[in-house]
Amino acid sequence: MIYHLLTESEPFSEHFGGALSRWTANVLREEDDSMIVCPWADTSWNFASKRLIALSGFRSYLKWAHLLRSHSAIRLRLALLRRVLSPLVNQLKKGDTVYIHNRPEFALALRSRCRRLGIKLLLHMQNSHLSYLPTDYLKQLDVDAFVFCSSFLKSEAVELGVPISQTAVIPNGADEALFFPASNEKPETNRFSLPIALFVGRLVPEKGVHLFIEAMRTLQAKGINVSGKVIGSTGFGDSHESDYLRRLKREKPSNVEFGEYLSGRALAKEFRSANLFCCPSIWNEPFGMVNIEAMATALPVVATAVGGIPEIFAQGGGILVPADSVGELAAAIEVLLKDPQRHTQLSQEGYRSFQKRYRWQEIRYQYRELLDSLGKAA
Repeated sequence: MIYHLLTESEPFSEHFGGALSRWTANVLREEDDSMIVCPWADTSWNFASKRLIALSGFRSYLKWAHLLRSHSAIRLRLALLRRVLSPLVNQLKKGDTVYIHNRPEFALALRSRCRRLGIKLLLHMQNSHLSYLPTDYLKQLDVDAFVFCSSFLKSEAVELGVPISQTAVIPNGADEALFFPASNEKPETNRFSLPIALFVGRLVPEKGVHLFIEAMRTLQAKGINVSGKVIGSTGFGDSHESDYLRRLKREKPSNVEFGEYLSGRALAKEFRSANLFCCPSIWNEPFGMVNIEAMATALPVVATAVGGIPEIFAQGGGILVPADSVGELAAAIEVLLKDPQRHTQLSQEGYRSFQKRYRWQEIRYQYRELLDSLGKAA
């Protein structure tokens, strides 16, 4: 049996979950040898309840974990984790695999017991959390493979000392049953409507939504007809408004509107209603799944050249601009609005790249290939 262990804050839910929930749901949908271990789950992914394990101890761990983030407190954190994870450990048998998502400390907590039982450990990273471990604990990470969502994250880890021979890159994807191109090559626009530039993501400073809004203001000042639409919330499925978000809404120009947090079919419909997508992250975005969803919908993308984003567009589909540059962001959006040939070119490039590299069936194949290689190495 393969146990996929999500984080203490990641429910297995299409609406309330994030990238980890989406990855596991789409990759494991057709697998019959895997279980999902999480803090809680709903029925939105249509997984049989017998495939789900909810660890009640995650609630207390989530409460205390932020207080135990310092290097000096890691020993206490691991002790707490061993208690929290004990219901899972009690189910493990020789020959099982524990596939840990985004929490290197989970691997440290499970290491001794898993090695005694002959159980394989894999660690799949979607963020740079390895860099937060004390060096001596990083050296103690004894896993059979490190998996990364991007080559960017893999390079970071290798610089920290992770053996390159133990690494693999398996990206994220988009569900083509939900995210697919509109029936027309691009949304129909008439004299009563404006082309739509779309932003989707968490409404936090590092995602750069404030830059998107300022780019819309710049375009409005130039007399360029475009409507900016912002879809998201401060957290996955979270209706809480931060001071940052309230300020954005209060100060936005008239050509920007905010929509509520969406997921699934409702979100995919927003992509198909847009003319272009914008991802203006200002941090080292490890991947950026929304870019793949845009490509699957045949939307050309304007994105910042940070973190793992450039490798997504290695085969075309987007215009990359420097982070934190409102002027260049606005200029790239203007290009796609005024140059139909460029718009079509990037739309087609992105969709071809998605079909070749980011369909879940291809990602599922890479996942099974990795597991098979570890089995042969045993």
